[in-house]
Parts: sequence; structure tokens; C-alpha cells
Amino acid sequence: MFLTLIDLVGIGDSLTYGYPYGPDASWLNLAAGAIGLKAVNKGMNGETTAEMVERFDRDVIRLKPRAVMILGGTNDAWAGATAAEVEENIRVMVDQAIRAGILPVIALPPPLCQQGSDIPASFLARMAEALKSYRQAYRGLTASRGLRLLDFHHSLLDPDTGWGRKDFFVDDAHPNRKGYRAMAEVALTLFREL
Repeated sequence: MFLTLIDLVGIGDSLTYGYPYGPDASWLNLAAGAIGLKAVNKGMNGETTAEMVERFDRDVIRLKPRAVMILGGTNDAWAGATAAEVEENIRVMVDQAIRAGILPVIALPPPLCQQGSDIPASFLARMAEALKSYRQAYRGLTASRGLRLLDFHHSLLDPDTGWGRKDFFVDDAHPNRKGYRAMAEVALTLFREL
């Protein structure tokens, strides 16, 4: 039986999947393809980190990749999850990966972008604050465990406004093709080291 070795699995939500374009446009597939790594995109639109935990064994552990990229939190912010809840979900996935001999890498969720949609500005601001607390928790977790971190936040951030750069987004939360390419550049640096 021929066994295909998998270098990377990306588990996450629509930001890993590559919404609205699909996996071929995702940061994961762009970066892995640029250097010939075999990657499996397990991004699921609309998922929270709790839902990622539920499928982690099936979608990551059973595939036996060398590394897993974990990106989640935007849908948790939408649902009002606390930083402690989200950090615990990330910690569970990290621990499962380490026990299975898979290198876990945590990714910081990108910023939100004020695109003028029908989402109330006050709700978007609450989501942005939640994401800020999640990023802080992710940084603490990576520092305490000696893990690698992919910073998708600063790569898409407009430092003058504190929100996502409008030229990188298709809506309030999802990057456009240019945004996914910017995320891929961040991932590419790490992928080359791995």
C-alpha cells in the first residue's frame, strides 16, 4: 500500500479554508505550494475552536502530518466566547498534537476590517476586543510552551486605524486574494524553517 506523507495540516475556520474563493486561494495552500510541501486544508467555514477540538483527532491526528497549523477564534468572538474558553480549546489541540508527535503551530487571527457592512459597529468593536484577548492568550501559551507562532494579525493590520487594511479584505472578516497572499508570505517564512 502506498502511503503519502503529509507535511502540514491546517485546521481552522473560513480563514484557513480560503473563503470566499476556496482552498486553492488560501494562505496554507499558497505557502505550501510555493515550496513543494504536501498540505491538507481542514478549514471549515463558520467553525469555532470548540468545534475544531471535536474533529481534531479525525482531521489532524489520523493524518499523521509533521506539523499542524491551528488558526481559530473569529467565530468564537462572534459567539461571545471568553478568552479562557478559547485558550483551553487551543491548549487541548496543542496537547493532542504533541502526544501524537506532531509539531503544533498557533496562528494569531487576522484583524477585523471596517468595511461598512450591516454589522453594527458596536458589535464589531466587541468582536475586535475579544480577538485582542484571544491573541494575548495565544502569545502567552506559545511563550510558556516554547511553540511557534504565525502572526497573521500584524500582516493585515492598518497601524493607523487599528483595524484591518481595507485593500486586504473582501468583507469585515475575510481577506481578499491579496490578503491571503500576505498571510501566505508570513507562513512561507515559517514553512521554510520547518
